[in-house]
Amino acid sequence: MLLLIKNFEKIKNDKGPSPVILSSIILLSLLLSFLLLLNGCLFSPFSQGSVEGYIHEETVIDTRPLEGALVSITGSSNTALTDTDGYFRIDEVGIGVRTLTITKANYITYKILSVVIKEGEVTLINNGNPFVVRAVDDKYLFDGGILYYDSGEYTDALTTFQQLVNDFPDSQYADDAQYYIGFINEKNMDYIQAFLEYQELINNYPDSPYIDDAQLGIGNCFYGTYDYSHAIEAYQKVIDDYPESSLLALAQYSIAQSYRKLANYEQAILEFSKVIEYYSESDYAAPAQYYIGYSYYEAKDYSQAILEFQKTIDNYPDSTWPGESERLIAPCAQYYIGWCYGQKLEQWNDAIPAFQLIIDNYPNSTWSSGNEITPDSQYQIGWCYEQLELWCEAIDAYQLVIDNYPGTSWSNLAEGRLNEIGANCPPS
Repeated sequence: MLLLIKNFEKIKNDKGPSPVILSSIILLSLLLSFLLLLNGCLFSPFSQGSVEGYIHEETVIDTRPLEGALVSITGSSNTALTDTDGYFRIDEVGIGVRTLTITKANYITYKILSVVIKEGEVTLINNGNPFVVRAVDDKYLFDGGILYYDSGEYTDALTTFQQLVNDFPDSQYADDAQYYIGFINEKNMDYIQAFLEYQELINNYPDSPYIDDAQLGIGNCFYGTYDYSHAIEAYQKVIDDYPESSLLALAQYSIAQSYRKLANYEQAILEFSKVIEYYSESDYAAPAQYYIGYSYYEAKDYSQAILEFQKTIDNYPDSTWPGESERLIAPCAQYYIGWCYGQKLEQWNDAIPAFQLIIDNYPNSTWSSGNEITPDSQYQIGWCYEQLELWCEAIDAYQLVIDNYPGTSWSNLAEGRLNEIGANCPPS
C-alpha cells in the first residue's frame, strides 16, 4: 500500500497522468487491497481445512445413528454420506465461516450456521456430540412404532401406529402402520380386533403391498378362533386373488392344517401334497411331508404313517421347522416311527432300533416345547425291552436314562420302572 502511495506521489509530482486516470488507479488499488486483506494478507486463497461429525436421528425412545444422510458445506464442492455410525467427513473446504447442510429424504433439512474452518485443521461439529435431526412427522411416528414393536412394547406401538393413521391417512407409511395394528392385535390373540384392522387395510389401501399379508392374517384370525372352515376360505383367497404373493406356500400349508384340525385327514393329506407339488422349494415342503405322516397317524393308519415319516427323513434330512433355523424336522419324524412300531403296532423289536437312531443321529433334538427328544427315546427303548420281557436289557436301558439325562422327568420315570422290575433280572 505504501508503495502505491509513493508511486502516486511520484506521478503527481511528475505531472503525468490525468486526475481521471489517477482516480481509476486509486480505486483499483483499494479494491486489490481489500481482496488481499480477505484472501491474501490474512491467508492464501488456496488455504483449506476439513469438517467431520456425527448425525443422529431423534426417535420416540432415544436417538440413533442416521445412515445415508447427505452432508454438504459452503466453500467446497465435496459432499459426504453418513455411515452406519452416523459419521461423516468432508475435506478440501475453503477456510472461513461456512454453512453446513444435512439432507435426507423424509427428514427435515437442517443447516448449521457459523462453522469455522481453519487452515490445516479438522473442525468437529457440535463439540463432538452427535447433531440430532428428525424425520418428518409421519415417518417419525412410523419409525417410533417399529421401535416400540421391536422392543415388545406393543401397547405403545399400537398407540403410535394409530396416531399415524389418524393424523396422516394419506402418508406413504399409513398402510404399513395399519398392517402392524392388525398384526399386533393378532399377536396379542385379540382375533376379532385383528380381523377388523386387517379388513380396514384391505378396504382403505387396496394397492398396499401388505394386502396379501392382511388377507392371510384374516385367515389366521379365523384359525385362532377355531373357525377352520372360514379360515380355509380366507387362506384360499390369498391364493386366488394374489397369485404373485410370496405367501402362497404358507397359505396352502395353512389350508391343509385347517382340514387336519377339522379331522378331515383325507383332505388334509391332499392339501399337504399340494404344498410339496406346487411349492417344493419353499420352507413348508418338509413340514408338509411330516404332517402327511402325522395325518395318517391321527387317522390310525400307522403303517402308512411310518412310510410317510420315513419320506420326511429321506427327502428332507436337513430341513428345519419354519422360523426355527436350528430345530430339525427329521428327529420328530423318527420318533413317531418308533412310537408307531411300538405303542401302536406293538412291533417292539422294530421300535427299539427306530428310537436308537434318534439317540445316535440327533442327540440335541427337541420338540417345539423345547423338551428334548433323546431322553424320551431312551426311556421308550427300556419300555420296549420290558414288553419283550428282556428284563436285564430293560434295566440297562432305564439306567442309561438316569445316567445320561439326570434331573429330567424321564429319569424319574426310569427310576420308578427299575424299582418295579429290578427283581426280574438276576445279579451278574
